[in-house]
Amino acid sequence: MAVASVAAMGSAYADVERGIDAYNKGDFKSALAELRTASQAGDAKAQFYLGEMYDKGRGVPQDFVESARWYRSAADNSHLDAQDLLCSRFFFGQASLPKDAAAALGYCSLAGKAGRAYSAYLAGHLLEHGENVTHDKPRAVEFYRIAAEAGNVDAQEALGSIYFFGTAVTQDHVQAEKWLRPVAEAGRAFSQYLLGYLLEAGKGVNADATEAARWYRKAADQGNAQAMASLAALYIAGSGVDKDESEALKWLIKAADKEEASAYYPIGWAYFQGKGVEQDDAVALKWMTKAADKGNAQAQFMAGLLSETNRKSPPDLAAAAKWYRAAAEQGNTDAMQPLARLYFDGNGVPQDLSEAAKWYQKAAESGNALAQYALGYLFEHGKGLAIDDGQAAHWYQAAAAQGNAHAQLRVGWLYFEGKGVAKDLLVAHMWSNLAAASLSDSSRADAEKQRDYIASQLSPEDLSKAQQLAREWKPKS
Repeated sequence: MAVASVAAMGSAYADVERGIDAYNKGDFKSALAELRTASQAGDAKAQFYLGEMYDKGRGVPQDFVESARWYRSAADNSHLDAQDLLCSRFFFGQASLPKDAAAALGYCSLAGKAGRAYSAYLAGHLLEHGENVTHDKPRAVEFYRIAAEAGNVDAQEALGSIYFFGTAVTQDHVQAEKWLRPVAEAGRAFSQYLLGYLLEAGKGVNADATEAARWYRKAADQGNAQAMASLAALYIAGSGVDKDESEALKWLIKAADKEEASAYYPIGWAYFQGKGVEQDDAVALKWMTKAADKGNAQAQFMAGLLSETNRKSPPDLAAAAKWYRAAAEQGNTDAMQPLARLYFDGNGVPQDLSEAAKWYQKAAESGNALAQYALGYLFEHGKGLAIDDGQAAHWYQAAAAQGNAHAQLRVGWLYFEGKGVAKDLLVAHMWSNLAAASLSDSSRADAEKQRDYIASQLSPEDLSKAQQLAREWKPKS
């Protein structure tokens, strides 16, 4: 029985080899006869060649259904070329086969594990992004690595990006640079941009702004908008390139034309400051609004500021309030104080002293001296808050310590009266003296009057001590 089995195997092998030889010589009729017999006997190699004959219409009418049947039989019998071919065909939906991510993943995994680079890349892609398959990023990384180590550029870029962003693996900029560099050198713009970032930031490599600029430019020249914006930032800072605000603006506008949102704010800032272009509040507001619409909190603050103080058009206080609030609600401390002021004055919004107090408090707690002074005023006079002399003194002093002259004047009087603080004429004079030195016009006259009145209550010795306190005072940094 064993002898008969071995003989049969030898005969089938001979059929296959004769069939392949005939196929290669263009004798498709003989090839078909030999390969069909061997295929029906279950020989994977014969099944693959028979599939190819139907696929290409050699010796038989072209028939994708029949070709797929024999390719699948060969693949199911572990024929690597068949697995590799069906991986691509199910992935892309080719030659009558439907797009089928699950079927593709099965064949791509088999061929990829056997070292077929492109199939390994497609398996990784399906495991990371595929529809109707369970995503498994650690397995995707395994397949990407097989393909990347075999030189597949797509897989190298995918693997480099995964290490760059730390998705599915621990973020590792050394590994990111290792895989992204050959892809960048092969001319891929996205990898050139990422490599530029690593070189600029000194992540995974020694920082080198000149090299960063070179890679950013390569990517930017290919149309990568993120690289355009990053190259512009180097021109603004004069890092790795000569400082050139006009060149920076050129790249920013190119990036913005490609809807790169990170370019909108610096374009607005350039027009606001007149850096590399003629100063223009109207154009600045246009770009700040575009950035604000994308959720950039600092741009929202600037859109509010320009809506309120635009030098080319009447103020739009309702728009100012809208943008200040949007920024403030994102935690932007610059916007909180002007938003509070609009609520206090009822400009652009209905007057609401409680709302004004809320935003002054938030801004004051962040260290804003104007807000600290205003909050002190609200507590002193009961505007939107209950009168609280201690809190008034606390916030006036916080602003005074930062050099706010109006707050210094109020603190001086509170110390003179002992209101919210212990009465102290020397400290009262010191604050009044400092205020008088900084204020102007009628406010200075009031401060001088207060200073001189308190001085009249001091002995010459105490007045000298008070003046020494003012001389030695330093604003809080």
